[in-house]
Amino acid sequence: MIKIVIISLALCLAVVLSAPVDHVNSTTQPPVAILESSHEKHEDGSYNFSYLGEDGTHRREEAVVRNQGTENEYLEISGSYSYFDATGKEVTVNYKADDHGFVPEGGAILPQISLAAKQVSEQVSQPDLDYAKPPKV
Repeated sequence: MIKIVIISLALCLAVVLSAPVDHVNSTTQPPVAILESSHEKHEDGSYNFSYLGEDGTHRREEAVVRNQGTENEYLEISGSYSYFDATGKEVTVNYKADDHGFVPEGGAILPQISLAAKQVSEQVSQPDLDYAKPPKV
């Protein structure tokens, strides 16, 4: 469960940090209308969602439960988002997150960061023998 929380926080942080910074006061620009939107949440915890903004930005994400019912249960998340930068060029970022970490690729993500994240996620994790997992409720 802690891994899921950490992965979710890392995902949110990556999205926030990679988004373009617009210094225009929000009162001078109207809100962006959502043209299409879909979302599903399933009993097992898996989900998917997507949206398309009037300004051409879009995002999609899918999560699948792996090792369901075991103490090694986790969400395997994959997705992408895109926006248009200040020059009008579309920037697309693809990402995945699982029990081994968060790996963003493309767009404004430096290749060195993507490579380092991928290498860390591919390492075989060693069990932490000093940590006892709380019982499942």
